[in-house]
Amino acid sequence: MSIRVVLGEDNMLVREGVRALLDSFADIEVVGVAQDAPTLLQAARDQMPNVVVTDIKMPPSFRLEGIDCAHAIRDAYPGTGVVVLSAHDDEEYAVALLGKGQSGLGYLLKDRIAQGDELVRAIREVAAGRSMVDPTIAERLSGHDTAEDEDRTVLDLMAKGLGYAEMADALGTTQEAVDRRVTALFRRMAGADGENAVAVDELKRLHEAIVERATQMKQLRSFVPPQLADGLESGAIAERREAEVSVLFADIRGYSTIAERLSAAEIADILARQLGAMGEVVAEHGGSLDELLGDAVMAVFGAPESMADHAERALRCGIAMQARQRELNAEGWTSDLPEIGIGVGVNTGTVVAGTVGAGGRLKYTVVGDAVNVAARLQAEAHAGEVLAAASTIAAADGVRVEPVGPRHVKGREEPVEVFRVVVDA
Repeated sequence: MSIRVVLGEDNMLVREGVRALLDSFADIEVVGVAQDAPTLLQAARDQMPNVVVTDIKMPPSFRLEGIDCAHAIRDAYPGTGVVVLSAHDDEEYAVALLGKGQSGLGYLLKDRIAQGDELVRAIREVAAGRSMVDPTIAERLSGHDTAEDEDRTVLDLMAKGLGYAEMADALGTTQEAVDRRVTALFRRMAGADGENAVAVDELKRLHEAIVERATQMKQLRSFVPPQLADGLESGAIAERREAEVSVLFADIRGYSTIAERLSAAEIADILARQLGAMGEVVAEHGGSLDELLGDAVMAVFGAPESMADHAERALRCGIAMQARQRELNAEGWTSDLPEIGIGVGVNTGTVVAGTVGAGGRLKYTVVGDAVNVAARLQAEAHAGEVLAAASTIAAADGVRVEPVGPRHVKGREEPVEVFRVVVDA
């Protein structure tokens, strides 16, 4: 009988990657997914899974939704175990999860997912009503001055990655007895009378408020150029301003046809590899990655930090993208997908740059006719082509082009003079 799992993760690529991993095990079946806390709780109600796997932070507030959902699910559905995946190796998060005395809970660091069956092992443990804590966290807890000798023995075994069966053998007892000791251990750490368990939760939330900014900036710097991250951190780019920039769009040609031939897991893997590679090319040329729109990339050169050569950078980025695409194709995709082609469009003009958004969710972007024209040129470009407007060519030096002629693009009455950038094969 397979273990039915509901998976909660707001990042689509991560969610599909974990789903593909779990589906590769014969005794695991993913029966539902959720991208925020409310839909995760609804999926738990609708599917009644054996196990829920959830990120520690999800919409709507990206704080400790995973821990909150875990407690709510265990209270409402005692037969459903929960594994919380976390990027935080702070042991107090695990105490906040396990300190209320509930079994059937697991706290696993996200780094473990790449180690093969670690996540599946955690799922099997909580499905059986047992608790588990990441070995790294257990090792830290065993070194606490407050850990009694008996507690330290249990934590040392958990730090070795042992499950309840192995722990029971080592201690000469039963798995049920091990579960009682683990549950009691974490209750003692959180406070014997239970009141301190609530205090731990609140303390962690206060701690979250303090470290959230630093954590977000660290994550942000993995996706955007340093100048954009610095501007967001200092607040220098909060106000909207006019700027002359070059905007680049790149999109996979024939994506719908490709998607029809592949599974969801294969599509997620291809998009992660494809968009990751294109994002690296953008960063190498000093651009800001504005959007990842399904199978498309939007990049801006000249904002938030002004640069005199933004047009040339954008054109050379387009050329480099096509070169990188050829490398990706040479490396191979799947047996059913021998090659992928992208079309690139570039335009230069005046935009309004700044933060926009609603409902407390803000993003930095650029808006204006220059953006629309770049998107239309991308739509006109064939696989392997880089099309650019005359405004971009006039502002760039040393880039070889061929005239295409005037093109009427959707949304504009006046035609756009278009050039094809010479891309060396």
